[in-house]
Amino acid sequence: MKSYLHKLIILNFLFLSQCYSQHETSKYYITDMRGDVFLEMEINNLQSNNGPLYIRILDENEDPVIVGTSSVINYSAKISFDSISPGKYAIQFFHDENENQKMDFNLIGIPKEKFGSSNDVKPVFGPPKFEKMLFEIYEDKKIVMQPVN
Repeated sequence: MKSYLHKLIILNFLFLSQCYSQHETSKYYITDMRGDVFLEMEINNLQSNNGPLYIRILDENEDPVIVGTSSVINYSAKISFDSISPGKYAIQFFHDENENQKMDFNLIGIPKEKFGSSNDVKPVFGPPKFEKMLFEIYEDKKIVMQPVN
């Protein structure tokens, strides 16, 4: 089941990567969510301008509600989402510098590419804990994040 979900997410990333523009800020209108909250994200201190940044926003049940990509300009990426419903969410991202449309890992499972999550949660012997990534959004919000070094 997880393999199927991962493939579905990658397909969503591929579709959205064809839709995003080359402007500094990408804008997505998520009309099917019918919310009225605006979320602006900025991810700084990336290693290069090569390749897109893949982003996904999950609800409190760990279900992906938004997936998107953003170009990297001046070692940072900005992306905005409109029409988000109020609630609890978590954000995950990775920088696909080699543009192979997946996150690369070394032989022992450590990511080779920069990645991060909301609340700048750092992994400890595995992926970051989902509960620590959750944040509440009830009004327009701007979030600034950094990749894991």
